[in-house]
Amino acid sequence: MVKNKPGQKSCSECGTINGVRAFECKECNYEFKMKKARKRPHYVPVEDFKTLEHGDEVKVIGGSGPYFENAEGERTYLTDRGTYRVIKTDATGIQVYGGTGHGYLYMGKTCPSDCVASITKTACKLKKRNQPNYTKRN
Repeated sequence: MVKNKPGQKSCSECGTINGVRAFECKECNYEFKMKKARKRPHYVPVEDFKTLEHGDEVKVIGGSGPYFENAEGERTYLTDRGTYRVIKTDATGIQVYGGTGHGYLYMGKTCPSDCVASITKTACKLKKRNQPNYTKRN
């Protein structure tokens, strides 16, 4: 058994060396037992948006989704980044509710907009709120 350097801990499942403050193993996702809870929620990437259910919390990553491109080639993204609650999904996207009210997150294939030639529709990059791996102490 190799002794860990300061600031490191090894996973008991796979033996990978992780940072001492890691909540889960970077290799096998084994959840470490922690004394203190996470300060903010943990989000995991969404692989298939159709698996989302009513009430799930998703986070839109900035710099993704439909965008307007001006003559100089600069892009202005039309979807606000932030956290949203899923209302329902359909074939090409997700109806959501968030801080800016009701919205629609396009998740289909990249294509030009039917209405305006300078707008390109691309899928939003999403992360889903994961269940916490700790129990809060009283």
